[in-house]
Amino acid sequence: MLALTRLEHRLRPAMAHLLSAKAFSDLYSRSRKGYLERLSRSLPEIVDGHTHPVEVMGLKFRNDLGNAAGLDKDGALLELNWRLGAGFAVVGTVLDAPHTGNLVRSFGKDVNPWTPLPFSGSALNSLGLPSLGLEPALDNIKAFRQRVAAKDFPIGVSIMGHPAQDGQKKLDGILRCVEKSLEVADFIEINESCPNVKHQSGDGLATRLEAVARVKKGCPKPILVKLGSMADADITVQMIAASGLDGLILVNTQRDYAALEAKLDPRDLKLFRWYTSQRQGGLSGAAIRDISFEAITRARAAADKLGDKSFTLIHVGGIMNRDDMEKSRQLAPLREWYTGLMDALGANPASAVYPMMTQG
Repeated sequence: MLALTRLEHRLRPAMAHLLSAKAFSDLYSRSRKGYLERLSRSLPEIVDGHTHPVEVMGLKFRNDLGNAAGLDKDGALLELNWRLGAGFAVVGTVLDAPHTGNLVRSFGKDVNPWTPLPFSGSALNSLGLPSLGLEPALDNIKAFRQRVAAKDFPIGVSIMGHPAQDGQKKLDGILRCVEKSLEVADFIEINESCPNVKHQSGDGLATRLEAVARVKKGCPKPILVKLGSMADADITVQMIAASGLDGLILVNTQRDYAALEAKLDPRDLKLFRWYTSQRQGGLSGAAIRDISFEAITRARAAADKLGDKSFTLIHVGGIMNRDDMEKSRQLAPLREWYTGLMDALGANPASAVYPMMTQG
C-alpha cells in the first residue's frame, strides 16, 4: 500500500493536468476513506520514534511531532501513527453524537469532499467533521492501549460542538465530551476553528472556555484551545490562561481565498477556484506556512509576556520539511502535521518519514 502511495504521488500532477477539476476532486473525495482504511492495515515495521524526546505539560513525548486533528477521525490510525514513529497522536475532531459531515455525490456515492493541490504541496477539504461519535473514538484508544505498550506516546482528543446543535445543547455536548475524554485521553484540544461547519460565535469563547475549565477542575490533564486566527495575540493568550486552560494551538486551515491564491503554484489555480466556488473548504499545507508561522510567532511573544512557563503552544499548519521543523522548534515545544505527513509518505520510505523530521 505504501508503494502505491508513492506511485500515486508521482502521478498526481499529471492527473491534475489531464482531468477536469471536478473529476480530479471527485476521484480523491471518492477514494479518501478507503485509502485511509487500507493504509491503516498496511502497517510498516515499527520505527523507533525516540528521536527528540521532550517533556511538555507533564507528559513525556518520544519526539515533538504528531498528527494533526482530521487525519484520524475516530482513532482507527493510532497503531499506524505509532509504527511510523510519531511522537504523539491526536484523535478527532470528535463530536458527542455521530455526524456524516458534508456530503457530495461522487461516482455514484455520497462522500466527504477534499482535493490535493499537487503543484503547491497543499490541499483543500470541506469534510465537515464526519464522526462516529465520542464513544467509538474512546473505545479505539482503549483498544490500542491494550494491544500496544506505546511508551512516551501521548494521545490527545480533539473536541468540537456538534454542527447540528446550537446554544446550550451544543455547549453541553462539548462538556460531555470533555468529561468523558479526560478519563481516557492524555490531553485535549478544544477545536474552535473548523472552517467547514457552523460553530459558536467567537464572542462567547471566554464563557465556553470557562465552562470547560470547570469540568477540568481538579484534573491535571492539559486542555488546549485550537484557533484558526487571532486578532490580538496578547488578549487571546491572556484569556485562555485566565480561563484556567493550558495552552494554544495555531493554526487550523484557512479560507481567505483571494489572499491565498498568491501562495499557490499557478498550475493549481483552476482547481483551487473551481473547488472553492463549488465546495468552499479550508486550505492546508505549504500554502499556509507563512500564515501559521506568523501566528505562532505572535503567540510566542504573547506567552513570553504572560510569564507563565506552564502555558503551552503547539504549532500546526504548513510544516512540510526539516527546515520548517527547525524554525518551529524555536517557537513551540510541540507541532502537528497532516498535509505534510501525507506528502512525505508519498515521497519517502515509511521508515524515514518521522526520523528525517525529528532527529536531533
